[in-house]
Amino acid sequence: MNTESHQPDHDRLRRMVSLNAPPERVWAEIGGFASIADWHPMIDSVELTEIEGDPYRHLRMADGELFFERLIETGPHHYSYEVVDGPFPVSDYRATLSVVAETGGCHVFWSARFIPAESATHLPDEMVAKFYEIGLEELARRYG
Repeated sequence: MNTESHQPDHDRLRRMVSLNAPPERVWAEIGGFASIADWHPMIDSVELTEIEGDPYRHLRMADGELFFERLIETGPHHYSYEVVDGPFPVSDYRATLSVVAETGGCHVFWSARFIPAESATHLPDEMVAKFYEIGLEELARRYG
């Protein structure tokens, strides 16, 4: 696992994993806004909804915590979203998940920018990093 990314320097946190699989194959598994429950071990379920034409997802974590997120941008091998409500002690949370072709496979990048709550008793950077790392480790296990 690497903390390097192709994202601009304004990202607060970045994680990356290299996979020995074609980017199209990986994106087919992880690229749907609701597909995170299929590959991230910490997510139990996802429910998609639409509000005023914008796609949202309700994520239920394995520990019962809930996230409510809005899809804000999509591209051929990436999507960006914002957390509208969730258990992390942060505000203005925006993240991007992307797959980039590389010789012999691809890289999956997950990056975020957010503002930690001043009253946070837990370190938001560590919480977000752990969540990303667990998901990317699962992809590494699946794709080598």
